[in-house]
Amino acid sequence: MTPPGPLSNRGHNVDASKVACFYNSQAYWRKDLAKVTPEELKPALQFCSHLIYGFIGLDDDDYKAKSLDKDLDTEKGKNLFRTFTDLKRLNPNIKFLLSVGGFQEKEKHEKWLKVLEKTDRRGKFVTTLTKLVKDYGFDGADLAWQFPVVKEKKEKSTLGSIWSTIKHTVTGSHTDDKEKEHKEQFTALVRELGAALRGNNHILTLTVMPHVNDKAYFDGSNIKDFVEHIHLMTYDYRTPWRTEEQADYTSPTQFVGSRNPEQNIEATVKWWLEQKIPAQKLLIAIPTFGRTWKLTSDSGKGGNPPLKADGPGKAGPYLDEKGTMAYYEICPTLTTSGPSSSSILLRKVPDTTNRLGTYAFRQDDKLKGIWVSYEDPDSANKKAYYAKLKGLGGVAIMDLSLDDFKGSCDTNHRNFPITYAAKLGL
Repeated sequence: MTPPGPLSNRGHNVDASKVACFYNSQAYWRKDLAKVTPEELKPALQFCSHLIYGFIGLDDDDYKAKSLDKDLDTEKGKNLFRTFTDLKRLNPNIKFLLSVGGFQEKEKHEKWLKVLEKTDRRGKFVTTLTKLVKDYGFDGADLAWQFPVVKEKKEKSTLGSIWSTIKHTVTGSHTDDKEKEHKEQFTALVRELGAALRGNNHILTLTVMPHVNDKAYFDGSNIKDFVEHIHLMTYDYRTPWRTEEQADYTSPTQFVGSRNPEQNIEATVKWWLEQKIPAQKLLIAIPTFGRTWKLTSDSGKGGNPPLKADGPGKAGPYLDEKGTMAYYEICPTLTTSGPSSSSILLRKVPDTTNRLGTYAFRQDDKLKGIWVSYEDPDSANKKAYYAKLKGLGGVAIMDLSLDDFKGSCDTNHRNFPITYAAKLGL
């Protein structure tokens, strides 16, 4: 990939490509400075072509599409569905979509397969989802289907001279004895839902979640005409839960050589293009969060991945999730100076290759050692530019609530700097 220049719009019309912006509605319930309501999304509207509400789910018994949090989503509570779609008044050109699936019910993948297996079950799901879309003023739906995830593969160790087995702790890694049937049935669902939505002048998009076996479940040639575009969740190739003992790049654009030949954006995009999906229908995801690992005395001092680690890093001050930090938690701690004894600062190491990703770390001092792989405005801009060079449809931001939505780190106090930078890269 030819390295792009400074952060800019590359001298062309930035409105030509899509920026699909996800909003995790559970951010409404976060505490203090981490709380993000639809009101906080207003500054991002100028950057987004699509705004996607995540996520609703599937009834355990009758396979209807349903809210997973009625106290939040519906008029029985905060009515966030309607508050969200009311933002359309500020920018009527944005398409507002309701996403079903995602990561909210990852422990219950069996029901997501069962609904596919019977025509009447699919019909009930289609009917209830299209009704929710219509009733709350959405412009369409997004399917982020909960397929079983695959286990982490063994990798020839760069930490030693033998083949190392990476510790597997992936909850819900299962085999599917009916992959072929489920692939055909999911294709039928996409066609049925796409046709039903189209009848109401609504659209359908797909989201391919991380660690799903694309080859097993997606029939590109038979679904492409029923979806506006496909969001490829091109992040979390490595995570502190899947590779507890090895900190590594989570969202590399390319890997040089034989290491992780399939765990990068280039390989993912290549496979989807081989399925005869038009490039303009593919959007690559840019995460607004980092994945963190705890470092130990065996991790060394250089910080260069892959390196030995001891599971997820300590939770950040606002998001309060082990192994994950929002960009607004990462950016205030960054320094470009050398390693120090600070218990707060992280040494930033930019990606000069434009291939692997940015990371930051703090050496182990018994309790405070941490390593984080993350995106910043510069890396987001470069990934968007990569999408442009490949002729792709654009990018997907996952998600707005973890970007620096208050503009606290941006030198110009710009809200949503990662989203803004991605927009300029297209």
